[in-house]
Amino acid sequence: MPNTIEIISIGEHKGMHTITDSTSINAYYFKNQKFGKYKSQNKPCFSIENNRVTSNYFIGVDWLCKTSNRAICISPKLNNDGFETDYLKMLLTCLNDAVASKHINNIYEIKSQDDPIEINQSLDLLSPLLVIQFLNLVKQLVKNGLKKSYYREEKHLNARVKGKLLVSQTLKRYTYKNEPLKTICAFDTFGLNHPENQLLKAGLLFVQKYLSSYPEYAALASNALQFCLPAFEEVTVPKKVSSLQNFKTSPFFSSYKEAISIAKLILKRFGHNVRTIEASKIKTQPFWINMPLLFELYAFTFLRKRYGGNIHYQYKSNYQELDFLLTLQGQEMVIDTKYKTKYGRGKNNKEDIRQLAGYARMDKVYKELSKPKNEIIDCLIIYPIRDKENQQNGLLNLEQKISIDKYNGFYSLGLYVPSINTKAGEN
Repeated sequence: MPNTIEIISIGEHKGMHTITDSTSINAYYFKNQKFGKYKSQNKPCFSIENNRVTSNYFIGVDWLCKTSNRAICISPKLNNDGFETDYLKMLLTCLNDAVASKHINNIYEIKSQDDPIEINQSLDLLSPLLVIQFLNLVKQLVKNGLKKSYYREEKHLNARVKGKLLVSQTLKRYTYKNEPLKTICAFDTFGLNHPENQLLKAGLLFVQKYLSSYPEYAALASNALQFCLPAFEEVTVPKKVSSLQNFKTSPFFSSYKEAISIAKLILKRFGHNVRTIEASKIKTQPFWINMPLLFELYAFTFLRKRYGGNIHYQYKSNYQELDFLLTLQGQEMVIDTKYKTKYGRGKNNKEDIRQLAGYARMDKVYKELSKPKNEIIDCLIIYPIRDKENQQNGLLNLEQKISIDKYNGFYSLGLYVPSINTKAGEN
């Protein structure tokens, strides 16, 4: 078995690489879901056919074959011409929206039980993803109220005994030094300062340090951190955080289980030391991000800023699911996101048009919008714009939509995708 891991790096969607041997799987489906809603077949994260690896609309790192130490790394398709997609900023934007944050878990998959893969630091996409997931989970825990529990506490007391007297420690610390009235006792206390909350606070403090290295991200995450940290004010973090690794979570607080698992993963990943972030090589768990879903949720945050409760996400009708339905009087519209750059070049896709036209002809949609059936409902396609020089972080203005040639009532509108200020190579 080779000592070094061979990383096959390709771009998302239509990326291709020829291999000769040593593959243990022919395809991997996001969250192992080969079939989606209503038994429709999903596209795999990657597939191998005739010794060629082909990618789809997913980015991530995963094993191709463990015995031969061969892995695959797929980067965003927008990464070319010096542009590198800042998907962390997109995730943080979604995290700051109360409704969008509830759907973040649908966007990614972390295979925490699988063997880690050693990669170059420059290929690390998982660390920021773990940070987002952890903040989102702890935020939900704080909203629901942190768990209280009995925990063991040691205290130095004066002229009294509480719980169990620690004889050996009391003798060494006080009695032999002519302080006979002082004692060291151990007793059970009911409160927030138990090991589970201590580990979560240790994770929050580490995340705070991690994000401080990236001021722009720290500003986006500040709301979540300011919301979570005050709830842990009574919780103290021991000097040796590694001592918090061995404890069982209560089945009555199952929501804690995933947050603690991610906290352990974050702290283990960097060896409880934020300086490890600067290492040239790191080990990452296999993971995948669904880029069309991320772009969809990112667009939703902008639509909500402008239209609030008048924008309905994942509107269901007749065994189908619309991305968005705008119910604001005078601006009623069926909206769909398409993670395709061709719309920015003046091109379109007939299948996308047919799909959206079908959504806009459903009886339930007409009833929801209170429209007469002889009236055409407008349709809008939102697509990504790759432009690192003229990014817009304001509201998504539907008044700037552009008519799609040859189709009545169809429009397109670009949404700027944020970029990282470092040069990325072409895929």
